[in-house]
Amino acid sequence: MPYTVVLAVSEPEYLEPLLHYVHASEYGSKLRMVGFTKPEAFLAYMNGENRPDLVVGDRELLSPWLEGGATCSWRALGLSGGTPQEVAKYQPLPALCEDMLQACFKDKARPGSTVQKGEGAVTIGFVSAVGGSGKTTAAANMAKQLGGLGLSVFYLNLEAMNSSAVFSRPDRKAEDAQGLPRLLYEMKAAQETKSVEAVPIGPFAVSHPAMKCDWFEPVLNRNEILQLSKTDVLGLIERIACAGGYDVVIADTDTGMNERTAAVIEGCGHLIWMLLDDRIHMYKSGEQLAFLERSDPEAFDAAMGKSRFIVNRFVGSLANTPPGIIREIDGVLPYIPSWKQNHNEELLLSSPIFQRDILKLCRALLGEDWVKGNGVKAYG
Repeated sequence: MPYTVVLAVSEPEYLEPLLHYVHASEYGSKLRMVGFTKPEAFLAYMNGENRPDLVVGDRELLSPWLEGGATCSWRALGLSGGTPQEVAKYQPLPALCEDMLQACFKDKARPGSTVQKGEGAVTIGFVSAVGGSGKTTAAANMAKQLGGLGLSVFYLNLEAMNSSAVFSRPDRKAEDAQGLPRLLYEMKAAQETKSVEAVPIGPFAVSHPAMKCDWFEPVLNRNEILQLSKTDVLGLIERIACAGGYDVVIADTDTGMNERTAAVIEGCGHLIWMLLDDRIHMYKSGEQLAFLERSDPEAFDAAMGKSRFIVNRFVGSLANTPPGIIREIDGVLPYIPSWKQNHNEELLLSSPIFQRDILKLCRALLGEDWVKGNGVKAYG
């Protein structure tokens, strides 16, 4: 779905070529432009029921509207575009369109978690278009860091081949818990009597001391994971989040698109897209996001509003340009050389440098009121 941009300039000779360019170029599918050269018509439009995504214009045309209180994001056209609220007026048309597109994207508010502390768990989904991005290692480290700060965390792995099984085993034996397949059976049975809320999580989960969280023992029969529908996973995430015992639920799923990944993208309040500074990885990530946008523009727009794009194994600078559909990189996680030929899985959860940047990401997601204490002081 294209962003709606209102352009208010005094010169028709500036407005008309720009509108024609947007209509005929690739930006025609991304920007819906509405142009005005008369202040009266501009004010009448803005004082109506229209709520564009962005207003861009000459300061003299914008001033009367701004004095009445801006009702949406705006940028003033200036000579240099040197301030956050300014766009360079005279620049190549592709660059001008890109500036407006990025302004729309950056000003689009990211929603907070779907539930607040005390009312349920914040849900965080880790996703990636390409395997080997370090998604599971990052998710496990986030669980450990938040658990170490005193939060109650549930780590939910939905991979067909659960890679988190490499981490140290829980103290509690697997046979002591009924496990994920049994929980899903109980939830489906409870749906018939409309009493899903009565199904507790405790009997089915185990504590993982190394990761400082609860989880389900890895499922041995892969078909039990592969057969999960989107509805099944959405119900599972909601059940854990609303069980009352957890502050945070971290969901980790397969790379690429499937029913489980689609459920994580839709059902989690925050999404972490893991990227690598690799040409093929960037290309595939861009193609998957473009496919999501074409398939369901409204769902894509909702997903992007709660997404953060994180480059893993960062070495100081990006060698590859992210695809255009990714408007900005929101953070990085460092490359840890000692992990390259690691034979001790515990080392994957004990890098101070990696923990430091994971905690930065936690603060960005949850805010300072959530992430506080000695962990932040030690590593921040």
